Amino acid sequence: MKTRFHFSLLFLFTLFLTSCEDTFEPSGIETRVFGRMYDTQNQLPLTNHKLRIGESNLIPGFGPAPNIDFIQYIDSTTTDSEGYFDFVFKTSGLGDIYQLEVDYNYDNYFGLTDENVFGLNQEYRTELEDLGEDKELNFEVLFFFPVNLKITLNSDVQFLPIRIRQPYSRVTDNLTETGVEINRIYYIDKNSNWQILLTRNTSDGQRQRVVIDMPATNNTGLSEFEFNINDDDFENY
Repeated sequence: MKTRFHFSLLFLFTLFLTSCEDTFEPSGIETRVFGRMYDTQNQLPLTNHKLRIGESNLIPGFGPAPNIDFIQYIDSTTTDSEGYFDFVFKTSGLGDIYQLEVDYNYDNYFGLTDENVFGLNQEYRTELEDLGEDKELNFEVLFFFPVNLKITLNSDVQFLPIRIRQPYSRVTDNLTETGVEINRIYYIDKNSNWQILLTRNTSDGQRQRVVIDMPATNNTGLSEFEFNINDDDFENY
């Protein structure tokens, strides 16, 4: 009975050590990745946009979440004049997770790059499985186009600052002056109705807002709108 118990402990210990062994994909595996980034609504390709292959390593262990260590970017490409990309990357032998990543700037508006303001209907990173096989990955893009909001807070407006929420975002911007025209450029889906939201807090803590419903611009260029906001435009909410 004691021998069987010792054997069970040895088996469990061996299983534990095996589960803690780090594994890597062999170096030199070549995988072709191709596809297109295209806005079907506006019939526009996303051109000259960077995509890259990230290499990471899943570190074995026991915990509430996987411990993934990013190693490096091992290859990249850019879309052509029609939005297509097609390239081959090779594993380095240092990782076991490979992802195709759309270039993404976390510090910018919409979290995207200065050259192209757009959104995607899927994740910005796609894990690549079955390395060595061709992978076709297409991205449905939606471009956003600029609007210039010319806002004048009339002299009777109280309880500054007035906060304006960027369309399609929770980010707010402060309007701090009355009696002058304030310009704000934002980006919107030109095919959809949208809203302008202004908010403030009164001296007794009451929250108030102005909601302006806006139509689709259907314009790929800069659209401009002028607004004069009075104090009594604000309503409690």
